[in-house]
Amino acid sequence: MTRQGRVSANRPPAAGSAGSTDVLVVEDDMPVRSLVRNALEDIARVREAADADEALTILEDGKGCMLDVMLVDYKLPRRTGLELLRLVNARWPWLPAIMMTGFGSEELAIQALRAGARDYLRKPLDVRELRRVVTACARSKPSPVERAAHTHDAQFPVAHSGLRHALAFVRDHFAEPITLSRVADEARLSRFHFCRLFQRRVGMSFRTYLCGLRIARAQALLADRELTVTEVAYAIGFNDLSHFDKVFNRVVGMSPTVYRRSLWTLPEQ
Repeated sequence: MTRQGRVSANRPPAAGSAGSTDVLVVEDDMPVRSLVRNALEDIARVREAADADEALTILEDGKGCMLDVMLVDYKLPRRTGLELLRLVNARWPWLPAIMMTGFGSEELAIQALRAGARDYLRKPLDVRELRRVVTACARSKPSPVERAAHTHDAQFPVAHSGLRHALAFVRDHFAEPITLSRVADEARLSRFHFCRLFQRRVGMSFRTYLCGLRIARAQALLADRELTVTEVAYAIGFNDLSHFDKVFNRVVGMSPTVYRRSLWTLPEQ
């Protein structure tokens, strides 16, 4: 296999599904890659990498911004799946990742989630569960607001170090009751100059950016059935459930409850 991702082209994708979802599967076992490709080919375009370095090459070539989900095997040559997850989470934090492994244990599952995985699949893979989890992750991917924010981050080293520092602060504390004044202080700017610079460099207002981060996180948390909608709202910085419902509806186009229900609607096999 070459060091560039391959795209499955066995049969035409189903309308409205495969054309809008791109999946990268990082797995050194060819039969497993084949199983994943065949299981997903009618709902997604599948790219393949045999190891972590090959996956990073695909991401660094600019294809990372096109991906919706990444499936990562735990046991890979040279770098483990956990190492790859940490690298991807640091550089492409909006990309949902799913850990796959035949070494199933609660401790490994916790390590995977801490490394940035959104979900965890045990081998041998169950096709129905694989399709459900990939569909849920694709639907819970961060909004264009968050993607745009990370895209703009690459420009900040040559633009404004204070703004770069403020953005890092917001990403670390967005679930807390942070204020515009506090973030402007992190940038060492007045509120007026911070808002003007933020709009010019990031392409959106600070409040829109903060809202995008919170709602993107809410989408990921709503995939967890153990959390109530109220708990999700509090976890991302909303103290008023009705306000959370209103904002989520405005950004996503449906209520948190309807969105959660959509995550568990299985695609037809």
